[in-house]
Amino acid sequence: MALIVGWGFRAGALQQSFSDCWEQACQALAASELTHSNWTHAVLASRLHTPAWPELKLWAASATPHANFWACEEANIRQVNTDSVSLRIEQRFGVGSVSEALAICGAEQLADSAAKHAELSADHSPKRRHMHESVRLLMPRMVSADRHATLAIAHCMPASYSMKTGVLS
Repeated sequence: MALIVGWGFRAGALQQSFSDCWEQACQALAASELTHSNWTHAVLASRLHTPAWPELKLWAASATPHANFWACEEANIRQVNTDSVSLRIEQRFGVGSVSEALAICGAEQLADSAAKHAELSADHSPKRRHMHESVRLLMPRMVSADRHATLAIAHCMPASYSMKTGVLS
């Protein structure tokens, strides 16, 4: 299972800020959901130039050593519907929760990549199957105790395969 962690954070966030969010996620999710997953950390590209970015990378190196990172432009998260809404964040970024929007966008990006790969490698016979991916927010925004970081988790769930008839098999 591919899990996308969306991270919202202030420039002054420290490793402890990220660790605190992660510990909350671990308490809320089943261990099986966390341990056998391929992780991707999604962050705003604009945050790559803050002092918090190296702190996040250091934390992630110990907590999720094989995880990937994905940077997203602010324009790509605008208008994403999120479960959580912060008026301050909505005014600044055009979205209710940066971490939720990043998790959702990252999962959609992963789903699009998987769908394109499936199409490229698929058999072109009349019985060809099309793989459809759906995205689900697994965990809404969690806020660190110091309020410098937020985390949300989404994942791609492979949808049922469908034939050209449109009937789910």
